[in-house]
Amino acid sequence: MKTLTIKEAVERVNNGASLEGIVLDKWSMLQVNVRDAMILSRGGIVIPEENIYYDDTEIEYDEEIDELVIGKEITGLSWEEKSERFEVHQRTEKKVSIDILTDESEIEHWIEKNKRRLGDILKPIVVDLFKAEQMIKGNAPDNG
Repeated sequence: MKTLTIKEAVERVNNGASLEGIVLDKWSMLQVNVRDAMILSRGGIVIPEENIYYDDTEIEYDEEIDELVIGKEITGLSWEEKSERFEVHQRTEKKVSIDILTDESEIEHWIEKNKRRLGDILKPIVVDLFKAEQMIKGNAPDNG
């Protein structure tokens, strides 16, 4: 086994060389920059989280991430307003039942036991199937 410092190992990965058979110097591994840790992980060496540090001044501005606004119209609402919106949504959503017939009682039991979960899983699938059928027929539903 060959022992390398973090800097040497990072250079090795950046040059496309393998880190197989490499051991990191325990002193240089005590505190590893987050960028170096990511490079080393690409090379197959994972640095323990408690040994990773980062400096806020080294973080680059990324317009796509830093300017991201997540649901500003919803996050600005009071709890009462959010509750009212939820109630309206609950009232407009209609429950539809379907029968699934099988020859096996074990499967029927499983379906009955997991009915709620199956509904959550199947809902987006059914919606996509409906939209696909409408598109094929040339009657795409208005999403606006």
